Amino acid sequence: MRHTPDRKKVLRLLRYQVFMLLPVSLGALVFGELAAWSALIGGMVALAANVLFAVVVFGNYQAAQAGSLVVRFYAAEVLKLVVVGLAFAALFIWMKQLNVAALFVAFFVVQVVSPLLAHLSAGDT
Repeated sequence: MRHTPDRKKVLRLLRYQVFMLLPVSLGALVFGELAAWSALIGGMVALAANVLFAVVVFGNYQAAQAGSLVVRFYAAEVLKLVVVGLAFAALFIWMKQLNVAALFVAFFVVQVVSPLLAHLSAGDT
């Protein structure tokens, strides 16, 4: 797989999400071990969904297929939402103990804050 500029940006964003996940999870230790595990799981749900999105959109992408790129984006986003929904449903059904606040805060930070940081650090305006 060639690393086009788009793929490099996606990989950089995924790295930011990994680097955001670790301190958020460790920071949740202040609220206890359950909060830290819940934060780690919440962040991993966001990260896994975004990795899946990146693979679907950029997996076999070629510039000649620009027309199908929009369809791939929509399909990947729908798939991502389904995966996140199923992951949260499974967590609420099967996890006996879960710190819901830590789960959702970590999910939010990995999903929203890390792309903002990636955008700001890249100097894109």
